Parts: sequence; C-alpha cells; structure tokens
Amino acid sequence: MNTPLPAPDRHMLRRHIADLGLAALDQTYRRFAADPVAATSWTRAQFRAYHGDLHESLGGPLHARTVSRGEGPGFRYENVLFESHPGWEVNATLYLPATGEGPFPPVVVSVGHSGKQFVNYQFPCHYFARAGFAAIIFDPPGMAGEKQPGNDHFDDGVRCHLTGDTSGRYFVGDTLRAMDYLATRADIDTRHGFACTGVSGGGHSSIYAALLDDRVTAVAPSCCVTRMGSIMYERNYSCCPETMMQGRLRDGLDDAHLLGAIAPRPLLLLYGQGDEVFHAEDTRQAAADVRTYYAAQGAAEQFSAFEDTCGHAYTLAQAREFCLWLQRVWQLPAGALPSDDPKDYALLPVESISCHPNQQVNMRSLTRRRADDLAAQHAAPTVERLRAQAQLDPATPAPQPVALNAGQRTWFHDWREWVFASEPGITVPVSTVTCPDATATLWHLDAAGRLTLAQRGGLLMQAIGHLDRNGPQANLLAADLRGWGETAPATSPYENVSWGSPDRTLGYVGISLDAAVETGRIRDAWQLQRTWPVQPRTVLHAVGAAGPVALHLAALTRAFSAVVLHDAPASYADLLATAELAWPHDLILPGVLRHYDLPLLATTTGCPVHWLNPRDGAGQPLPADECARRHRPGVHWHHGVNFDAHLALLRKLLYTNLP
Repeated sequence: MNTPLPAPDRHMLRRHIADLGLAALDQTYRRFAADPVAATSWTRAQFRAYHGDLHESLGGPLHARTVSRGEGPGFRYENVLFESHPGWEVNATLYLPATGEGPFPPVVVSVGHSGKQFVNYQFPCHYFARAGFAAIIFDPPGMAGEKQPGNDHFDDGVRCHLTGDTSGRYFVGDTLRAMDYLATRADIDTRHGFACTGVSGGGHSSIYAALLDDRVTAVAPSCCVTRMGSIMYERNYSCCPETMMQGRLRDGLDDAHLLGAIAPRPLLLLYGQGDEVFHAEDTRQAAADVRTYYAAQGAAEQFSAFEDTCGHAYTLAQAREFCLWLQRVWQLPAGALPSDDPKDYALLPVESISCHPNQQVNMRSLTRRRADDLAAQHAAPTVERLRAQAQLDPATPAPQPVALNAGQRTWFHDWREWVFASEPGITVPVSTVTCPDATATLWHLDAAGRLTLAQRGGLLMQAIGHLDRNGPQANLLAADLRGWGETAPATSPYENVSWGSPDRTLGYVGISLDAAVETGRIRDAWQLQRTWPVQPRTVLHAVGAAGPVALHLAALTRAFSAVVLHDAPASYADLLATAELAWPHDLILPGVLRHYDLPLLATTTGCPVHWLNPRDGAGQPLPADECARRHRPGVHWHHGVNFDAHLALLRKLLYTNLP
C-alpha cells in the first residue's frame, strides 16, 4: 500500500514572504540602532530612487485654471484644475479665510482612499481656513472622487510595475504639484515652506512628499503609521500597491524609518485610539522609535504625537491640534482658533466642489505610454538578460527530489508523486506519469493545479495515451510551482474584502521585497528542469496564468521541441490595454517591459510556439484578425481552438514529425 501523501502546505508561500520581510526589517532596525544619522540619510536616498524619474515627469507647465468659486461659513473656496503629469489634471479645491487678501500660510491636504467631498476632508479644510490658513485638497487617483477611470488602486496600480514604476508616483505627484501651483499665487505665503497633512493614504502621501521634496517643512500624517511586521506579516493586511514600491520592503523600511528620515523637520503624528486599520498599539511603538531617531539628530523637540479618541478618521480635534502645532513650529501669531465642535460645520454639496477634470489621462494610459516608448528599444532577450530578470544564479545547487510514494501502476503508466526544494522555504510538488514504451514527454504547468486537466480522463490523459493499448504513448511531468495548485495560499481574514485576495497581498509584498512571486516561479521551473532534465521530443504545455512562466523556461533552456500555451496572456502589453485586469496580480513581473515582451521572448525558445486562444488583459480571447496579424515564423497564433483541436495539436507535436 502506498504511503499517504502529506497534506498540501497552503501557508508555504506566505511564510516564505514573511521570513524574507521580517529579516529585512530586523536588519534595518539594527542599522538605525547602530547609526541613526547615517541610516536616515540612506533611507532618504533609497526612497527617492524608488520613484525614478518622477521629478522630471512633473516638470511641465501647470496649465492652471479656475473652474468656480464659492463661500461657506468662515471661509471661501476656489475649484481649480492644474496638471500634475502631462495631461493629468488635478481637481483641487483651495479653501481660504473668508476675509483678507493674505498672503496665507499653505497646508496641502492629501486625500486617502476616499474623495475630497467627505467629512474626513471637508471639515479639517474648513477648520484650517477659519484658522487663517490656505488649505488645498484634491482627489487621489481612483476611489470615490472625480478621477476613477483608469486609476483603480489595485488593477491599475499593480500594472505600473510592468514598466518598472511605482503607482505611488501618481499619488505623491499630485501633492508635489499642488505646492507648485500654490507657489504661483500672490495670496500664498511660502516663506515658511509648506505643511502637508492627510488621513490614511493621504497621510502616506504627506510622508512621501516630505521625503521627496525639501519644500515640505512640516508634516502631520493621520491614522496611517503602523509596524510592517504586525500589519503585513502577522495580520496579512492587503495594502495598496502605491505604498509597496519595489525595493521598500527589500530594504526593510518600516513606517518609523520613513518618519525618522524626515528629521530634523517638524513632525506631528496623529492617530486614533480606536483605529480599526492601523492599530494604536503599533502606532505607539512606531512613535517611540521615531522619537529616538529624532533625538539622535538633535531634533527631539521637533517630534510630537497626538493620540485622539477616534477611530480611523481625521477629526476636528486633530485639526485643532495641527493648527496649534503649526503656529508653534512656524512661529506664527497665536490667534484664537475656531470651534472644533462638529455641530458648527456643514458639508458643502458635492457639486459645489467638483472640478470635472479630464479623465482620458490616467495611471493606465500613462503606463501604456511609457510601455510604448520602452517597446521601441526592445531586443530579443539573451539568456543572461532572462537570468537577471528571474534573479537566477546558475551556481545554485540542483535540488534533489524526494519520492513521496512508491509509485502505482495504472494501465500502461507508472504514477509517482515527488517534492523538491527549489530554494530554502519553497517546495514544489511534482507528479510523474511514465511508460516504458513512451516515445515523447509532455510537461505541464497550470496555476489551477498540476492535474486539473487530468481529471476524468481529461486532456492530459488523452494526450499521453493513458488508456491506449495499441496507440503511441508519452510520459507526463506536471508540477505545482509556488502558489499554484496544492501550494495555493489560503485566504487570510483580512483578505475577505472586495479589494483583498492572496494573489494581491503576496503579489504586492513580493514585488516590494524585490522577490516577486512570478520571479520565483521562473526559478522553480528552472530548478524543475535541473531535477528532471528535458528529454528529446518534449512538449511544454501551459494553461492560463502559467503561460509566461513556460515561455521563460523554454527560452532559458532552449531544450523543448515545442511550446503550447492555452488561454494564456497574449503579452504583457495586452495586460495594459484593457480597463479590467482579470489575471492574478502575482503574475506581474516587475520591470519586464523595460526589456522585452512575451511575443519577442517566444522567438528565443528555439522551437515552435503555439498560442491557442490567447487572452487580453480582461481575459477575453484576441479576435481572429488580431491573431492573424501577430503570426510570425515559428510563433503561431490560433483563434477559436476547441478541445478536439487542442488535443489533436498536442498529439501531433508528441507523435508525428514536427512542422
């Protein structure tokens, strides 16, 4: 009797990611403990590097114009449009004191995952204007504001990584350009610089703006500071891609480190005792670290913290504390402050603060434009380029497979289950189905599970002649690379929300760790062929999201006789061409479009490549005419292929002369 197989490890990938992340955090905390001054300087340099050519991208004309004006109790306001990235319009509302010509000290209020029309944003801005400040506020990309199409934080945000960019450039870019706009106005007093504040994601934008621009001289983030070890690696909270820029978690940069790097500029940390997202106990610990980092730079008096009684919110109590603090650090006249009783405030109607920005230019359109510019420089990738993309070291020892059972004869084939360690912490389950009379081998990769297409005598069984007494027969090798099939991560409690899923959490965190899940899968596949060397007449078959990994394996080895991709992405550029992204977010290979795309990669495999029913970014088949247009010698695009035609092609490639 065969030994029972071990239970699938549904926590392997999450545990692996957490181990990498916690080790990086520990190293950086040690760096800060050893030399806080040098560590904060290093942090600023690293953070600016994550944003690449952001400042150059923001260097164009503002094209500012006023859309409308209005008044409220104790304030007046202007709705204005100006450009951040070229063609990208920021829909800003500038709140000013009701009387006086100024100039007024400026406060830039970045909105979080919401819209500027809601109470968390209107009431603080009303308060700031009543207190004598000029407060400018604007919607973030996507969410509940005026800039939704093409700006989904998740679908459009993660796709920015294809061109090697962070979606954060489109959030913090608006904050930086708001300062550019305010600096053009005679009624704004910039002698003290700019103050930045905001709640949740708006707090992050405030922090990031301070790290990227020294014009920010006072920072007050609200309800956004935590400890990554807690929220990310213990609770598995699904954060947004814009905070997970590539390299940040690799460098072990916790929120406390980013805040410490703002020193010696004044910093006020606002948070709520009942915050349901960023727990107060984590924020308190972060605050203690920040206080240490400020003290090490001789700026202990420049750091303050205010613990509110609220939840995840920017309250009028926080607004009052902010104004008192800003009067002190900017040495402004200590005038009487307005009431902080919510009953004394009323929301303006949404229509009165709407700006109607151009929505044709957005994260996705700008990423597509960057991808098009990069495509003009593409060249067929060399093996060295592919190894670099996959972070693959040829000196890595080949793994030794471990048999999980003694094997079982079924009709004409011997079934056996294996596992091998691709790298520390990552194991890959493998099924081999072998026949002494086999004349060919079929390799199979499928994100849905290595034997999904074998069930009930499915495609794989028919392709290898599992029940064919007299017909040709082939061997089968099928593997679950990390995060697929038996190793697909279990859903964590925090991922049971509309924006959450394991592929999103691990996709974003993996990219930020510079350990992208898809990069690891390519290494798994490479280790697979080192464990079971590719034999003559071996066809590599992949389904759906496994297609890109299969192409990379074929190009790295140039050992397969043919590659067949079914329902796979047609290209990385196609992932950018649709409003919807129907593919798992951990499929994203960061920076790949800086060098090549899948069709060009297919030309380097040294064998025929067949794309059956190739799919676009929304998961829809490419039209027949588009498949015909893409056809190249050795790279065949097939439209409308049914099961019988699919099986016939596999059997032809396995058992007859190759074309």
